Amino acid sequence: MQRRLDTPSHKKEPFMDYYKILGVPRDADEEQIKRAYRKKAKQYHPDLNPGNAEAEAKFKDIVEAYEVLGNAEKRREYDARQERTAGFGKKTAQKKPEEKSRAAAPRMNFNKKNPLDVTDMFEAFMKMK
Repeated sequence: MQRRLDTPSHKKEPFMDYYKILGVPRDADEEQIKRAYRKKAKQYHPDLNPGNAEAEAKFKDIVEAYEVLGNAEKRREYDARQERTAGFGKKTAQKKPEEKSRAAAPRMNFNKKNPLDVTDMFEAFMKMK
């Protein structure tokens, strides 16, 4: 299912968390998902919130979430995709200088009298091999 670009949640999250939208845990069974969907759909239904664009957008997100989580095959695909992208975009811990890999290139000293002396560069390149 394609991500709609016209909803307000698109601006907040690059990946919609359908479990969060419905307010259910990831291990929720079909009955829990159905109950949560009905409760949220009734709360944000456009007929009960006339003229409320935010409620309408939430209602669309709720319907989309239920279409995926309410279908076992689509839910498996969604969960697999979410697992693959779980670490994407998160900052990783920075290594301390003493923990850096020894595979890093040796430092070159460019503070010599002759700045055009490229021997340091060639020496560094030869040490890498």
